Amino acid sequence: MRDVAAEAGVSFKTVSRVVNREGGVSPDLVERVEKAVAALGYRPDHRARLLRRSSTAPATIGFVWIDIANAFFSSVLRGIEEVADTRDCLVLAGSTEWSPERERRLVDALVERRVGGLIVVSSGAAAETLQSEMQRGTPLVFLDLEPGFDVVDLVRTDHRAGAVKATEHLVGGGHTDIAYFGDNLDIFSASERLIGFQTAMGAAGLQVDDKQVITGSHSGDEWREIIRSFFESSEHHPTAIFTTQNFVTLGAVQALHDLDLRSTIAHVGFDDIDLSEAVTPGVSVIPQFPRQLGRRAAEMLFNRVETDNAEPVRVVVEPPLIERGSGEIRPSR
Repeated sequence: MRDVAAEAGVSFKTVSRVVNREGGVSPDLVERVEKAVAALGYRPDHRARLLRRSSTAPATIGFVWIDIANAFFSSVLRGIEEVADTRDCLVLAGSTEWSPERERRLVDALVERRVGGLIVVSSGAAAETLQSEMQRGTPLVFLDLEPGFDVVDLVRTDHRAGAVKATEHLVGGGHTDIAYFGDNLDIFSASERLIGFQTAMGAAGLQVDDKQVITGSHSGDEWREIIRSFFESSEHHPTAIFTTQNFVTLGAVQALHDLDLRSTIAHVGFDDIDLSEAVTPGVSVIPQFPRQLGRRAAEMLFNRVETDNAEPVRVVVEPPLIERGSGEIRPSR
């Protein structure tokens, strides 16, 4: 920076203000400094900047999530980055693909790089590792899934309440025969959504047919085939379906379209999907607003860094129902 100052014929402080974009420098001097920077090939030393940061102001935070293919988590990451950017903080992120060993390695790698804290969508199998990091003083916020132990900062959707709301909506529309398609029940959110479905059906005095509860971990294309086969192989099929994950919902939309059932089978999905308003009828959903969840988790993490002795905060958000047409189809029998 002293070389830049000499080249531009300005003070060291003026160069500092220009390269750190602090303002208060005339356009003429900014131009002179920028020309000197370009001529000398100067780049700021971010390591030196880290030494000057407040001890409570992290330069990086980590985000560990479970499925890189799922757009839900991409939106969560975007929300986290939006908050981090306002604090001049970078987000280092990696996916575990449901591997406990990979989750442990990612957590260890991020901690070794001295991230200021972690936001984790945990598979639950690496709970011991995460507990150890908390005991060592690493600030942690859990997102979307319960970690399997108490005394944590957490933000997630109320999966059970959302499933109850979706099922009650279908029942309220006159449906008594409803099929359920959902994710692997080893996943906390998936099991909670099934409980919500069963609870609402029971409260309405309706039986849940086990043959019409189909779960598993599949891609959208695989769910398309599963749901299409379900309807093709059944002489008596349900009048409504509840799909409880975005891949499942997408596959269901495609399968019902293939079978020309989009206008006759009522459908509510958990999680919003792309083009949900572009199809006819539009897809009624229980949205989670992942970007907002990411922002909330990041705000909680920075608050934890700054107020380490504060009581744990648990934020469980009850999702709304967005009616777009598919969930409002009345039964034809």
